Amino acid sequence: MKIVNNRWFHPVLLLFWIGLGILFRFIGLGDKSASSIEISTLVFSLGHGLKTIPLDQMISADILLSPLRFESATQPADVVYHLFTESNHPPLYFWLNHFWMKLFSIEGELVSLTVARSLSSILGVLSIPAIFSLSYFAFRSLIFAQITAALMAVSPYGIYLSQESRHYTITILWIIASLSYFVKAIRSLEGEKPLSIIQVIGWIMVNGLGIATHYFFIVFLGGEGLILGGFWLQDWRNQLGLIRTAWLRIYAVIFGTLMSGLVWIPILQNLPNDQLTEWIETEFKGLGFIEPLFRLFAWLITQIFLLPVEGTPMIITVISALILLTVLVWVIPGIIAGIRLNLQASETQLETKIFGGIFGSVIVLFLILIYGLQKDVSLAARYQFVYFPVFILIVGSALGRIWKQPRTSHYSWVSLPPILQANSQKIVIVTLIMGCLGALTVGANYGFQKSQQSDRLASYIIKEAKTPVVIVTTQRTHAETRSLMGLGLEFKRQNAKKLPQFMLVKKTDNPSPALATALTQVQRPFELWKVNLKDNTDFSQFRCQEDPRPQPDFNGYRYRRYYCR
Repeated sequence: MKIVNNRWFHPVLLLFWIGLGILFRFIGLGDKSASSIEISTLVFSLGHGLKTIPLDQMISADILLSPLRFESATQPADVVYHLFTESNHPPLYFWLNHFWMKLFSIEGELVSLTVARSLSSILGVLSIPAIFSLSYFAFRSLIFAQITAALMAVSPYGIYLSQESRHYTITILWIIASLSYFVKAIRSLEGEKPLSIIQVIGWIMVNGLGIATHYFFIVFLGGEGLILGGFWLQDWRNQLGLIRTAWLRIYAVIFGTLMSGLVWIPILQNLPNDQLTEWIETEFKGLGFIEPLFRLFAWLITQIFLLPVEGTPMIITVISALILLTVLVWVIPGIIAGIRLNLQASETQLETKIFGGIFGSVIVLFLILIYGLQKDVSLAARYQFVYFPVFILIVGSALGRIWKQPRTSHYSWVSLPPILQANSQKIVIVTLIMGCLGALTVGANYGFQKSQQSDRLASYIIKEAKTPVVIVTTQRTHAETRSLMGLGLEFKRQNAKKLPQFMLVKKTDNPSPALATALTQVQRPFELWKVNLKDNTDFSQFRCQEDPRPQPDFNGYRYRRYYCR
């Protein structure tokens, strides 16, 4: 008890969580292959575009990967130009990444994945003290804040986002900052001092920066808006002043945030690549209607727990799933009890309702996107960052509440022997241990694996090929270009002695004449590898014989091997 009361205890403990977060986020940071969307981030952050890669002709690996080479002459204006003409993302993170990579890249060299990902990792680490500060501000409890920071430090989902060179971790920081202002605003409606002018301006700036970082930040703002709407209706029904200072300051924030969002409408209207989001468009059939609900639940669990379930033998996957399910059933009663106690306690009731309301509102908005607009945002784990910090706050405060309960308190749905009973301290400790195991699972690449296993396919081709290799793929959007670049980058990263030639074939309904011409010009013998090629060319006419042997499967790639003599 004396240790806990020492003035250095909580700062040192927070530093421990930060150190743990750094360790987990930087383990094997550059080892994993680049995902297709990471390729996009790197290219645009470097001030390059994807349209410079030639189509319908054989190209070398150097030409294919040229957009990934650092050139000091590129400027932030180049980042904006290529982003707004070839993509559908706001520019803030790409600007930051542009300057970051300039600090650590060598002229003419391929960009380092470790360097590119490290910015996202550092921003992910910053979310640990940020969530600590928000939890302490909201609940006024160092125990709540410490447990919440610990959950953020070891969250498998948080580590997954931190190890992607993408804009999710910085958006999480904007969400945490916006939540802080939101709590202050709701408290002002309940009688505390209204937001100051500085706080109004700060909140508007945070919301504007959030929108300028990721458009999905608008979904989070929608969740905040729904809760504000509820308080507005409550004050209207109770005939309280809707033009009192507290509300006027909030109106100013709403107006300022609206203006910061409206400036993007002309840009969104002119974006050329609607096809880039076609993959989440879904028409539900039969039982497929309930699949998004299961996926949302699975992503929610991975924000706290994860064990090896990908790239492992089936027996390991099954055992991991059973352990996860068992632990989940064991801890859920305690978490629910903690939430219930927070709702009953006067000092935490309001804040628990705020965070629970925002979490529920965002989930409702997600369901509207999925079932109303048929945009299945449950298909990708990365989109769940919108409610991630709110969920961590809710669970962290619930665990903090039960930690304060006597050791004799038991939380269980079934009768268990004393040693297995779930008391408060056990639940918190087991949750954090499982979080650490989940963090190691992500670091070891047994969870949140890349959707395209370019490293494994490249390794297989390097091992198997006996003659020069030609890799051909269909190009319909930039997604296919990025996918082929990711594969080409792996040949470089794995130091292939002889690099393949590549060809992006423009999608047509008929056999591609450009492909036919190119195949007649390649020096024989060579191996032709069809990788995600959607072309009905008869390759036997070019003296190319398909390898009849079964080939191993690699996620994200459908391929066939041909021997051309």
